[in-house]
Amino acid sequence: MNRLGYYIALFLLLAQLTAFAQLDSIQKLPEVVLSDARLVNFSKGFKVENLNDSVVKRNSNSLTEVLRYNSSIYFKENGYGMVSSPSFRGTNAAQTAVIWNGININSIFTGQTDFNIISPLNYDEISIRSGGGGVQYGSGAVGGSVHLNNNFSFHDDDVTNLGFRYGSFGTFGGNISTIQTWDDHYLNVGVDFISSENDYEYISKNGKNHHAEFLKFTAKINEARKLKRGVASWNSEYSYSDRNFSGGLNTVGRDGYKDVNTRNLLQLSQKYGQVETRLKAAHLFEQFRYYPDSEGYDYSQGRANTFIGGFESELLLSRKLRLNGKLEYTQIDAQGENIGNRNRKTLAAVVLMNHKPLKNVSYGVNLRQEFLNNFDNPWLFSVDAKWDVSRIYALRLNGSKNFRVPTFNDLYWYAGGNFVLKPETSYQVELGQEFKIKDLNIDLAAYYISSRNLIKWIPTSGTIWRPSNISKSENFGLEAKVDYKVRLGKEHWLKLIGLYSYTEAKDLDKDKQLIYVPYHKGSASLNYQYRSVSAFIQGVYTGSAYTTTDNTDTVDSSKVFNLGVDYSFASKPNVTIGGKVNNVFNVYYENVAYRPMPSRYFEIFLNFNI
Repeated sequence: MNRLGYYIALFLLLAQLTAFAQLDSIQKLPEVVLSDARLVNFSKGFKVENLNDSVVKRNSNSLTEVLRYNSSIYFKENGYGMVSSPSFRGTNAAQTAVIWNGININSIFTGQTDFNIISPLNYDEISIRSGGGGVQYGSGAVGGSVHLNNNFSFHDDDVTNLGFRYGSFGTFGGNISTIQTWDDHYLNVGVDFISSENDYEYISKNGKNHHAEFLKFTAKINEARKLKRGVASWNSEYSYSDRNFSGGLNTVGRDGYKDVNTRNLLQLSQKYGQVETRLKAAHLFEQFRYYPDSEGYDYSQGRANTFIGGFESELLLSRKLRLNGKLEYTQIDAQGENIGNRNRKTLAAVVLMNHKPLKNVSYGVNLRQEFLNNFDNPWLFSVDAKWDVSRIYALRLNGSKNFRVPTFNDLYWYAGGNFVLKPETSYQVELGQEFKIKDLNIDLAAYYISSRNLIKWIPTSGTIWRPSNISKSENFGLEAKVDYKVRLGKEHWLKLIGLYSYTEAKDLDKDKQLIYVPYHKGSASLNYQYRSVSAFIQGVYTGSAYTTTDNTDTVDSSKVFNLGVDYSFASKPNVTIGGKVNNVFNVYYENVAYRPMPSRYFEIFLNFNI
């Protein structure tokens, strides 16, 4: 039997267990329905960090801001609000997956996500999963993944939030969201936008950030209905971005870029005794238009439609053993002036297992195989384990094989695509330690990643560049996180969160550090709460990073601090007013060479909780 037949047979066997499971006369549904339960149930040996609402609201202008100050991810940002790409544990932007309600939404053109066009607002959960996630989330989940989830709860709820914010450089934003539940229905609707002239001055330089205006708009609808044995749900999101691209110290900006993205996901979850099934159908649409002259009418464009259908069955054999099997079919149809008309079809078979043989020990084994997409698809696996040694100390260990398939730009770009590229493959292992002593939490991790067949664009002749599978890299790093909360008095609270990462990412062909991967990155936030008053200071230290492959040029290290305060009135509706000073010490810094970031700037906000 070939591998495809083997996986289908294994999956159908798992699904058939439904018929033999004991049927409860009364089906009890969980209080909260998770949109991506696999992140919780099959990641026990991985580091998963959840960001709370207050962290998001203090950096609400973009997902880049949220993660820069509250994670170890480094962002290569071409000026404030411009294209922003991550480096997670020293990997490149296409090796960091963004997962929306369980679906990988990285662009099929570039293989990456621009974190500056994603609004962090109106999600119930933003999580960071470190380490390889290729088995669960497919191509690109090499260094780690960022998860944007909308969950459902059928508690009686009637909450509406309305917010406005205004800041320097002609920045204005607004957000409204509402949650309504009645009978067996749940509805969540949210809209937010931000626009800015973005014309900050370059500190200590004779220049200004001209031609950098941007506008972003996002609308989200999340709906669910409780059924006799399960839940039917719909997640929908629309986003629009219109940006002029700034120049820099040595160039003048003229070009512009417009993005439109829509995402729709329908799911039907049913529970029969100890078996839960889930039927899924999704449609993703992405479109871009690039204008060489933002004031002109000429542009190049590309658009893609992605259709996803899947069925999974999860079996809880006991409180100790959980199995999940999934078949997922994906079809992508794309067209662009630079790639022509292209399509891709993929069938993925996934088997996940988590076992807890002892009260304080759990482990997981996960497998994935893909078919139909014309690549020599590698067999993917991951294993993970966690041991709660005592009440204050735990060990975790995970290892995995991950991959990234070539993007449409890699394969078909009219000026040099290479249609015989192989998928990138990588192996990674991580050892983590967790300490919990009353209100003090410490997490320490060490990891190693070995990657082969990396896709690298290199010059072939004249100005022609062409991608090839030539690069090999090894990444090694250490990460630390400290979380401490202390009561200073009856009504005084102080909370400290600190993160530090050391990253070595070597191009083995050159024996050089990869570009835009700083060796050192650290961030910290100190929060003070007294009754209705809250104040905070947050800062990020970024070490110098090489900007050339021969490691001769760098962007300098920097320390940037923000300071904020807010006050909540004890009234109905609840009103909160506050402000924030960004880059308090007016530090000049760059994340990309010759692309200055903003000088000191201010924000004020007014929120209503109705």
